[in-house]
Order: sequence, then structure tokens, then C-alpha cells
Amino acid sequence: MIQRRSGMTKTLVALGLVLASARVDAGGLGLYEIGSPDLGTASAGRAAIADDATTAWGNPAGMTRIDGSQLLLGLQPLIVTAEFDAGSRTTTPGTDGGNAGGFVPAGGLYGVYSILPELKVGASLNSYVGGDLDYDDDWVGRYYATEAKLLTFNFNPVIAYRVLPWLSLGAGFSVQWAKLKSEAAINNALDQVPDGRLKYEDTHVGFGGNAGIHFEIDEWTRLGVIYRSQVDHGFEDVPSFAQLGSNLTAVLNRAGVLGANLDLDTSVPQEVMLSLFRQVTDDLALMGNFGWQNWSQFGEISVALDSTRPRSLAVDTGFDDTFHGAVGLHYRLGEPTLLQLGFAYDSSALTEPNRGPSVPVDQQLRFAAGVLYDITEDYRLSLAYQYISLGSAPIDTTRGPLAGTLQGDYDANSVNVIGLTVARSF
Repeated sequence: MIQRRSGMTKTLVALGLVLASARVDAGGLGLYEIGSPDLGTASAGRAAIADDATTAWGNPAGMTRIDGSQLLLGLQPLIVTAEFDAGSRTTTPGTDGGNAGGFVPAGGLYGVYSILPELKVGASLNSYVGGDLDYDDDWVGRYYATEAKLLTFNFNPVIAYRVLPWLSLGAGFSVQWAKLKSEAAINNALDQVPDGRLKYEDTHVGFGGNAGIHFEIDEWTRLGVIYRSQVDHGFEDVPSFAQLGSNLTAVLNRAGVLGANLDLDTSVPQEVMLSLFRQVTDDLALMGNFGWQNWSQFGEISVALDSTRPRSLAVDTGFDDTFHGAVGLHYRLGEPTLLQLGFAYDSSALTEPNRGPSVPVDQQLRFAAGVLYDITEDYRLSLAYQYISLGSAPIDTTRGPLAGTLQGDYDANSVNVIGLTVARSF
């Protein structure tokens, strides 16, 4: 096991350069935006509403409320803005990195099939964890990251059974494909030549599960609870180095780093959500969520270098568990038209000393509005918009003399989301 010491040798510094570059991309961004109609309520009521096929994901137990069978397709582009503003303590010269975000296509596919009125099966195909940032190559944080990407696709078959007229149970398993990619510049100060490059990339398939309970307390009130397990991922790749100076090449060779396999293990976090839905009048319904996500476990990763002198390192990247709250409403404007409004809050998974440019997340505020429109008895459309404020995400971190100090914040750190869904009942 590698221990951190003030008198760290050049060999361990070189090894730490590789480990650090891999660990900064271990973080990701939890997403409630999964191509579902509840985008218009900022996901408020997700585990309780149970009125379309996306309940196969939001709470599989709620599938017993759906008459017959249903398919739902959701398209949901995200427009991400992440612009860093360097502070006075930043030691590396360069630009602010430009907009590291951009356009991200997303969506989901959901289905519920009725075997019996009290027995349903369903499936979901979506992504609920991910992040993709790409900074300019000459920006001030280039020794921390120039590109950071974590992509996931999740397939989740489920089953539900109505145990009592007011109680349903549901459960399923998940197959999750994940891709991790990290790129960074390497400071060739030992040779006084232009920067080198480091790239790490791999894919992995992990497995998890979920279970839900759905209570129909009375004809006006519904309560749902959903648990989603962690999904473990193990990535491995031989880090790709380019344009290294001769002195740094010699140091990395002595450390056994060049050509060695680097293993990185992490977990997509487990979570619990409780939702309530209350039909107040014929036209007005209120809903809400309270949730918890285990990001602290996600932040505990292990890194191993499979070289002639194998090394391993357990890293706590300083993530904290997060808490989620959301409130929303439905208002019936007319027989075919339902208005949606919602607001949600999520606490920050990272504090300033632990935050890096690969995962510049802070507290999150979601403001949402949407409309549901019943075209016929069998077809329903939804259109929604959501603005997500990701906070200023201040960064103040130092990673040795080669990477230097990175200090500043994001004066624009947000996501605009547009969602369109179409549901077909059978």
C-alpha cells in the first residue's frame, strides 16, 4: 500500500501523477432527467404517481396501477454550460478553458406489460449517472484534466404484484454499461519542454438491483418508496503517454509505470427515495420527494498499478452523501391538458477542498414546467423544460509542484433540459 509522505521520492511522485489523473474522473453526476414526463415536476412524486410506463423505473411496484400495457419513448437533449473563472491563487498560466459543457443527447425507453391485472412486468433503458466535460488544451487546469467523461447505459427489467387492494410490491435487476475516459496534460518541467499528454479509457459492465413498495392509501393519496442498489465497476487500461520529456520518461520507467496496467474500482451509489402524491381537488394534485444517495461510498475508490513492482492505493476523494427534496403540482387546464410545475433541491456531494474540474458539482436547484396532453385514449404527449443550477462550484486544490494550485469558480455552471415523450397504451 502506498502511503502519503512529505519526503515522497521522485518515483512515487511519478506514480502519483498517474493515479491522480485516473482518480479525478472517478466522480460523476447523478441524473433525475431520464426521458420521463415527470421532468415537468422536477421528478417530484416519481415513486408515487405511477400513471405511465416510466414507473417501471421510478417505482416498479406502481406498475399495477396501469390499465393494460404501455410503451413510452422520451427524447431529452441537455445543454450544459460549465465556464471556469480562474482565481488569483491559480499557479499555472493559461486560459479559463472555454465552455467545457455542450450539447448532450439523452432519453429513455420504458415498457409495462400486463400478464394479469394484479401482475405486471416491465423494463427500462436509460442513463441516470454521467458527466462529460471537455476543456481547452491550454487552460489553467490542464494538469488536472482536459477531458473527463463517465457515460452509462442501464437496462432494468422488473416485475410487480398487487398483494392487497392497497399494497403492491415490485423488484428487478440492472445491467449497466459504463465508459470512463480521462485525459490530462503532463508538466514536462523536468525537461523544460512543452506539455506531454496522458489518456486513460475503458468500459465495464456492472450489475445491481432495485425494489419498491407502493401504497394506495385512499383514492386521493398514494405513497411510494424505492431502493436502488449500488453498481460496482472495475476499469483497467494501460495509460497512454505522449510527448514526454526524456527525464520524466526515465522517472516513469524506473517506477515501472510505462506499459503497466492501471486498475480503477468504483461504485455508482445506492439510493433511497420516498414520494407522496395527493389529489387535492378534481383539478389540483400536489406531490413531493425526499431522497438520499450514498455518494460517500462512491468516492472511496481503489487504484492498482500492475507493474513489475505492483502498487495499490485506496483513495477517499472526499465525497459526501447527498439529500434530495422536491415539490410539484399538476393542474387540470381542460379535459385533455394537464399543467406541471416543480422545484427540487440536492445538497452538494463535494466541498471546495475536495472538488476538482472533472466533477465541478455543487448544490443543485431544479426549476421545471411542463404540459401533458391526451391526444386520444391511447396516446399521450408531454413537453417539459427544466433549468438546473449547479452552483458556483468553487475549487481550491493543490496537487504537488507539477500540477500546481487550481483556484477559482464557475460563474456559469448550469444545464438546460428539454423533454418530449410519447406514450402508447394497449
